[in-house]
Amino acid sequence: MTTWRRLWRDQRGELTALGVILIYTVLALGAIVGLVALRNQIVQEFGDLAVGLRNLDQSFSVVIGGTTYGYDDDEVGILLDPANQPPAGIDLGVAPAKRNTTPGEDDDA
Repeated sequence: MTTWRRLWRDQRGELTALGVILIYTVLALGAIVGLVALRNQIVQEFGDLAVGLRNLDQSFSVVIGGTTYGYDDDEVGILLDPANQPPAGIDLGVAPAKRNTTPGEDDDA
């Protein structure tokens, strides 16, 4: 029991407050960077899933006795997801630039 009391009261390995603050700051910054990277990858995966579902084609045709039966779904447009760009179909909240429609007038007026 006396060994436990000696270890409990031993202060030789005690950290300073500045050291603790530094460690927590580094951990917090690392956690923020990691969570941002995780968020970006989740948004990218949802964008890829949206593109895959949008481009899903269920058209078919069957020839029976010289007559063709089927379904053609041509009204669905093609949605592309280019590399190194935000996911297709996801608005990142960037407003388009305001255009001056009347020549000679200021946009701020």
